[in-house]
Amino acid sequence: MQAANRVAVNTIIQYTRLVVSALISLISVRWILGALGDDDYGLYDVIAGVIGLLSFVSSSLSMTSTRFLSVSIGKNDHERTLKTFNACFWMHLLMAAALVLALEIVALFIFDGYLKIAPDRIPTAKWIYQFMLVSLFVSIADTPFVSMLISHEKFVYVSLVSIVDALCKLGIAYIITVYSGDRLWLYGILMAGITLLNAVCYVVYCMIRYRHLMRIGLFRISEMKEVSGFAGWTMLDSLGAVLSRQGYSVMLNRFFGTSVNAVFALARQVETPVYTISSSIIESMKPQIMKSYGAGDEPKMMRLSLMAGKMGFAMMSLLAIPLLVMMPEVLDLWLVKYPEGTVLFSRLLVIACMANQLTMGLFYANQALGNVKWFSIVVSTLRMLSLPVSWIFLKLGYPAYVAVIVFVACEILGALSRIIILSKISSLKISDFLESILVRVLPPFALGLGLCLLLGSYGVTLWGLLIVTAIADLAYASAMYFFGLTADERGIINGIVMSLFEKLRIEK
Repeated sequence: MQAANRVAVNTIIQYTRLVVSALISLISVRWILGALGDDDYGLYDVIAGVIGLLSFVSSSLSMTSTRFLSVSIGKNDHERTLKTFNACFWMHLLMAAALVLALEIVALFIFDGYLKIAPDRIPTAKWIYQFMLVSLFVSIADTPFVSMLISHEKFVYVSLVSIVDALCKLGIAYIITVYSGDRLWLYGILMAGITLLNAVCYVVYCMIRYRHLMRIGLFRISEMKEVSGFAGWTMLDSLGAVLSRQGYSVMLNRFFGTSVNAVFALARQVETPVYTISSSIIESMKPQIMKSYGAGDEPKMMRLSLMAGKMGFAMMSLLAIPLLVMMPEVLDLWLVKYPEGTVLFSRLLVIACMANQLTMGLFYANQALGNVKWFSIVVSTLRMLSLPVSWIFLKLGYPAYVAVIVFVACEILGALSRIIILSKISSLKISDFLESILVRVLPPFALGLGLCLLLGSYGVTLWGLLIVTAIADLAYASAMYFFGLTADERGIINGIVMSLFEKLRIEK
């Protein structure tokens, strides 16, 4: 119960952070789109897409650091933690330098006619590219410090940094609306500055709080062998996720130019809060999943992994249900004016995000087990198929939305493959997943979606949206509590709620 309470508190902290950040982001994106315009907004996204093609390295290294640090902490092995941090530090630093060098070489070619950019915007685009390279280097180099915080479940501090980050971006959005010069150039350099600020916050805190667990010594290949081997296969899985998103920005630019990039970028802005809600559940439970395996308790690790997928999908659905039904009304109230196709793109990306979330807990179970080779190969291959298949359709003259439909289909296939592969390499049974996840979460979701469809015509105004959302989400949450959760899971939640009430009563 103590572990469950810790997970619940961490989830509440993460969820609060996400709500605050999402509200701030809604205002920021609207101001930024208005200040930059569709073309410059799309230009920023396509350059981010080029950089993002190699960001799979960053995400895979982050998962590797968190996994090894959490397992060593779970084993209560102080010396191993020191060696792991040193190996992770050097691995991230060297990889950051290698990626920046590779992308500098790429820059010699992509601005010479490969990307569809107006000639007068190429100088600014090159500056934006350099600003993003600075951000990439810093965000990779500071990852071991962030992983140390996550392994120790310091979500309060991470959430505070995230909220400060969102407030700074809101300030940037306001600054560029009143700036009279090249707004895109200013936006690029200020965004890089925020990345540097975040890194300073993480590094300084870790140096103060966890200095005894961090050792930066000589570069030793022997210490890096296990970590780098794990990172290599994890990198392949992350490549599938990145190519299926960032690669689309480049591909759509090649076929349709920056106008469709703006549509895709806005759709991803809609998808982001939906995705981050589920990731908050995973981030809250990930350290416990890894530590349970480190302590030798595989059954607990598997239970937490299944629960992470279920609860992540449930929390995601609270936002996804009204978005899927009332997307035009939401965009009208949020952006007022937006490019054609944003509604369809946004709905499709939300569906893809939900399909992926159902089995995301299994991904971290596999990470804890450490047997990542075939898991990574199969899942990443299925997800990466979206790019070549979409390219064929677009070459044949199909519209842009067909490529996004292909993306959704490949995400569903990748999610389903996780169940099959993990059942072959662990104690998981496919029937266990079907009974504990699909059978329990889909009927409540169908109820909430149906009710929202029935009442959707009333969600034209802001108050209408809020009322319809509240009714649909209340029905969904009730159905999920009574039918979606097992008796043990309801008992855990009841105990957590009672514990919170007791704490509030004592404080009063």
